[in-house]
Amino acid sequence: MKNSDVSVSVKIAACICGRDGLISQAEEQKMFQLISNKFPEFSLDYFDTAINEFFDSDDQIEDYLSKVNDQEMRQFILGLAEASASVDGLDIRENIALQKAYQIWGETRYE
Repeated sequence: MKNSDVSVSVKIAACICGRDGLISQAEEQKMFQLISNKFPEFSLDYFDTAINEFFDSDDQIEDYLSKVNDQEMRQFILGLAEASASVDGLDIRENIALQKAYQIWGETRYE
């Protein structure tokens, strides 16, 4: 997996985590933990760069979602976003953004 692909997953998770107006330190830590477990070559420097690019960008969640075609990566990203957003309590706005991602990708959320 290329770092640019993993970077997109960070940005999608950040879009969802930030829907409540803030990406908490706990959410960032959870994102990095889950990403580094699956992609150990994705360093903290790459992660920080992806987060900074997210904050500097005007891209919307739809823009990032359109960049991911791999089914396995989509499943990972949805789990990443949900776990990260839930770490400090899944706000209704985060949940709506998560549901939007599921809908755009035509996925079913199993609860």
